[in-house]
Amino acid sequence: MEALSLLEKKITDLITAIKTLKKENAELVAQNKSLAKQFRDLEGSMVRTTDNVKELSQEKEVADLMVSDLIKSIDSLVKSDQR
Repeated sequence: MEALSLLEKKITDLITAIKTLKKENAELVAQNKSLAKQFRDLEGSMVRTTDNVKELSQEKEVADLMVSDLIKSIDSLVKSDQR
């Protein structure tokens, strides 16, 4: 009879452990979904930021060329005025 009681207790403990693990698993699945969404959001943000940096770099190159051309024009005007 004592062996049966011990077996019953072990089964009860096992059922309790299984319920706990199932609950933890459900929480981890929810957390994983949340983290996956955060990752996708950050990845999208990073892509947009990279595109913005590329665009700004191109604009900087154009501005540098325009300033360089402007300086050359001013230099040629100054040289022609000195003649």
